[in-house]
Amino acid sequence: MPKAPWLLALMFALSSCLLDSHGRSERLDGRWEGVADLASTPTKAIVDFVRGADGVLGASISVPDERLLSKPLVNVHYRSPRVHFELRTSDRAIAFDGTRKGNIITGSVRGGDTEASLRLERVGEVPRAPYTQEEVRFPNGGVSLSGTLLLPPGQAHHPAVILIHGSSTPNRNDFRFYGDLFARRGIAALIYDKRNEGSDRDGISRVDLRDLAGDALGAVEMLKGRADINPRQIGLWGHSQGGWVAPIAAAQSKDVAFVISFSGPGVTFAEVNKYADATRLRRHGFSDAEIGEETQALEKVDQYVRSGGDKRLLQAFLDTAWSARWASQSTLPRRVPSEAEIQSWLRWRDLDLDPARFWEQVGVPVLALFGELDDVVPVQASVAKIESALRRGGNKDVTVKVYPKASHTIQPAPDFLSDMVDWLLQRVTV
Repeated sequence: MPKAPWLLALMFALSSCLLDSHGRSERLDGRWEGVADLASTPTKAIVDFVRGADGVLGASISVPDERLLSKPLVNVHYRSPRVHFELRTSDRAIAFDGTRKGNIITGSVRGGDTEASLRLERVGEVPRAPYTQEEVRFPNGGVSLSGTLLLPPGQAHHPAVILIHGSSTPNRNDFRFYGDLFARRGIAALIYDKRNEGSDRDGISRVDLRDLAGDALGAVEMLKGRADINPRQIGLWGHSQGGWVAPIAAAQSKDVAFVISFSGPGVTFAEVNKYADATRLRRHGFSDAEIGEETQALEKVDQYVRSGGDKRLLQAFLDTAWSARWASQSTLPRRVPSEAEIQSWLRWRDLDLDPARFWEQVGVPVLALFGELDDVVPVQASVAKIESALRRGGNKDVTVKVYPKASHTIQPAPDFLSDMVDWLLQRVTV
């Protein structure tokens, strides 16, 4: 009889070891790399699975060709052999469903009208970044913002760059790729979440560009107070809408040491909107005459916003305009903007806010980069206005570069990233 408990205990211990060994072999933790076949174009994808301190499985995805780094995935599930995770973007969810067999996961990615196969292979543990990461908070008036500071190693006072959002990139991780790029070269980088008070469920932005500039200056103030940041070498980097915001912020502060504008408009919102609509219609095969009609319709609404007019006549005009086949591909509103909307919507509040008047007040080093085939920002007009404004203001350190055949995200452009970092390294002390 005394032997029975020992035997049971031994059997239980052995089974526990076997279960633990099996559990380890079945864990997804680690780095998995593979290729997705998107529109017949092989696209490298990297998925990192990490189990948190609470035991919950999490994951992030990197797509180097799309400059996407460690974007958190949601709804991560693994019940052997099935694997599921989702990537949330500003306009949709992209889901992966697959099956694991040893160190290989095969499955397919679906999102909207897109479906592609994806094969992942485990290549090892998730590597550590060569810099530290610290969660930070900073205020702007009554708004509190949160972000992540990427800090290079060492005890020196690091130069720092603050990455400012575009209109469709509200999450700090949207710019982690660029933050990582700077941090690896010895420049601290702050990525932060865009304030969310400015939009509601209809997707309409209600944040003034000047409020966003105040948020960036709140970040400058926070970094100035840190012992590991050089307060004389804190600068701003902005993409698209962020390239509008950066000069507004820099014009208000003597603490901004440099400005990098990445596809930032040099013209008003009204001009950008007409240009972007025209390029979209042209891409969809509409004629020059139809594009001209749409441009005139936008101008009619813009003029009403500026000066008022007969609301009923304008509504009748819009009703007729929306019978045109181009209307659904445009940003022409279906109804006349109300007084409340004119006062609150960014589109109308900042309709004629001219970035040139802020660029004229920027006296620190400026790097302005564009893609020749930008379908959102009128590049030639923007370059001319930015250069003219900086020249009027007496700025002597201005670099403007347009990359041939490149897009709004300046792709393809093999030298773009190195050009940007090298320019900054010549102006800060690492």
